[in-house]
Amino acid sequence: MLEILQQIPFQYWKHAKREFRRRFATVEWPEYPDHVTVAMTADELEACLRNHHFEDGSGWSLKYDGEVLNMRRPAGTDDQGRPLEEHLRFRPADHGLEGNGHIEPSRWEEKTRHVEEEGLEWLSGGELASLLESTGVDPDTIAI
Repeated sequence: MLEILQQIPFQYWKHAKREFRRRFATVEWPEYPDHVTVAMTADELEACLRNHHFEDGSGWSLKYDGEVLNMRRPAGTDDQGRPLEEHLRFRPADHGLEGNGHIEPSRWEEKTRHVEEEGLEWLSGGELASLLESTGVDPDTIAI
């Protein structure tokens, strides 16, 4: 299988993966977790997050309908020593971006637990605001 994949030009592989995600792995934006609104552009927020070890999480995750920014980073371990990650998503809102986030098992090291959402915990609005502030986002731009 790897030999076949290596023969596909990378640009076509990326397009196929992006199209698969759009068609088969897009779900409605979850309304139940707390959200925050950030008065920033997606590029501005992404720069803050990347400066604090966040990376693009869209390649291997569900796509929330309307999302324009999907970022993740390692987040230590749980009480049993299993690796966790912080996962944030944002979509356009009236005055910037609306976002939510959760902590979950690492997609790379705890694949089954990650896919089954075992141990997933949604962040409260206050936790989201605090996390964003820790990445350099101006607290005056955040609304809970």
